[in-house]
Amino acid sequence: MVQLRSSQSMSLIERNHLAFQLTSISVRELLFVTDLPCDVYGINDGVFELVLKRRSYINKEVIKGLIQAGRFELFINHGERQKLITYHQDNLRKLTRSLSVGDPLEKGKKVLNLLTINMEYLYKDPTNDETLSLQYQSAKNLAAFLAANVDLHEPLYKSYIQMKHHFIFAQPLLSSLFLLGVLKMSHLFNAKDIESLFITSYFKDIGMSAIPTEKYDQMEISDEEKKLLSRHAMHSVNILQGRIQLGPQYLTIIENHHSFSLLAKDLDYFSPAGSKGEVVAGFETALVCVMDVIAAMISGRPFRPASNLFDSLELVKALIAEQYPQEFKLIVTYFKNFFFKK
Repeated sequence: MVQLRSSQSMSLIERNHLAFQLTSISVRELLFVTDLPCDVYGINDGVFELVLKRRSYINKEVIKGLIQAGRFELFINHGERQKLITYHQDNLRKLTRSLSVGDPLEKGKKVLNLLTINMEYLYKDPTNDETLSLQYQSAKNLAAFLAANVDLHEPLYKSYIQMKHHFIFAQPLLSSLFLLGVLKMSHLFNAKDIESLFITSYFKDIGMSAIPTEKYDQMEISDEEKKLLSRHAMHSVNILQGRIQLGPQYLTIIENHHSFSLLAKDLDYFSPAGSKGEVVAGFETALVCVMDVIAAMISGRPFRPASNLFDSLELVKALIAEQYPQEFKLIVTYFKNFFFKK
């Protein structure tokens, strides 16, 4: 066993040196790793210890054992962090190019999880063109896969939520999955429109990367963080514009995707395109927004439990039913079929 003294028993210089040596990872980053590219450490009784050696074979039992042992946070050498990132990104790239080959449900489960892992990498470094390009192309391929396999949406959803990814990285995928389902059910949108709206929904909150992820676990954030959050939609546009293939009409949806949300009032959010209190919005914007609302409400957060579907639909009714009555009925029908079909 390789042991390093706990940072709690070290001097300031030693703690800084240890922090330089090791960087934390989530146990979920070991998902789908069959040939570990680096040593992995854990903490036991205040002592860092080697728990998985480089080239270790990892399967579900290994992951289960780590979780049962309470090893949710693991550590790797800072200098080897990129090896693990590259490993996952290579897997994601290969997988999304072969979604039509093999068991579609198993392929779908794997790509949802790898996309979420890479989304975390993107949030940590949103200016990385290679990471963004991979995430964009993978999400685009996923949209086509989901559009062609609507019957898999429910089992994919159930499998995905069991993985308990951090909500910041899971929320975009869940809301986009629901969005695509509603778009398909409506029969009002062609394949290209569905793909573009899926991409729009999936990347709309990338601007939230301006705030450290751990801050979102808190019930209260600082005034400065509230200001950043209130402008995250515009920040998303700034990150994406000219870097992925998304037309100006979809960037406008991103810029205004809180138009129908209570967040607009809570954060004093208004589109820069108009005077205060005016927003640019249409049904597509409303749909992107309310799918986000529903996905967020029926998922728990560290600071609140999940709401039930009925309460989320009641809120959506208040937000859009008067302006879009038929579309609201479509949304209700979709979720009724999704969660309560016999």
